[in-house]
Amino acid sequence: MTTINLLHSSLLPLQGGINFRDQGGNLAQDGRKVKPGLLLRAGALDRLTADDCHYLSQIPLTNIIDYRDADEVKAKPDVVWQGVQYDNIPANPLTDEVNANFAKLTDEALASFNAVDFMSRLYNQLPFNNQAYRHLTQVMQQPGEGALVQHCAVGKDRTGIGSAIALLALGASRDTVIEDYMLTETTLAPYRTEILNHMSAQLSEQHGIDSLSYVMSAKETFIGTALKAIEQRYGNTDNWLEQEFGLTPVIRQQMQNKYLAG
Repeated sequence: MTTINLLHSSLLPLQGGINFRDQGGNLAQDGRKVKPGLLLRAGALDRLTADDCHYLSQIPLTNIIDYRDADEVKAKPDVVWQGVQYDNIPANPLTDEVNANFAKLTDEALASFNAVDFMSRLYNQLPFNNQAYRHLTQVMQQPGEGALVQHCAVGKDRTGIGSAIALLALGASRDTVIEDYMLTETTLAPYRTEILNHMSAQLSEQHGIDSLSYVMSAKETFIGTALKAIEQRYGNTDNWLEQEFGLTPVIRQQMQNKYLAG
């Protein structure tokens, strides 16, 4: 495989990966750490090369959970390989308003778009009554040693909440969840720059470019909005995990034994 310069040690050495990183090494509050090579998070997998697929199949990566909307998938279908289970279960509660299908973004579409309001509403709604994350927690409970990757278009919002669920279920602290989320500001940087440069050539209004830049950023206020909404509705994340996803203390202990070491 061609030598690849990685911005962070959690990124996988893939030629066509977008923000494709390993949650291994994150600390649970009991002192154990997430095992490397089991819980992966990423942006779209449409750019994966044959070498990338071989690398991922050797991990082995056995489950892909794609949170994108149908039109996003149609525009940029994932590259998959033999032996991997692919499931597309959209997670976007605001799909009727906007998604990450950049081909649909025009000056007209973005003229009245309020990026701050949209991101607030997105993170207030993502954690609740979301079948995509119920599927995630079911996959995490399956027997076997294979890895899973959860992903959306850029691996930030829909994947960010899914990744928070995974860490919280394994007993990570709020600070660890926020730290893992905020790492995307670094690991997404090359792709974000590419998209913004491309869209700047397509858009003539600065408002649209500024809006797109805002929604492609990883801000602590975003993940903080989701965590606050969870606490307001359920009191704490433990109650949320049990009532939204059926993750009882017994089930979570089994998951922790599977995914934690040390």
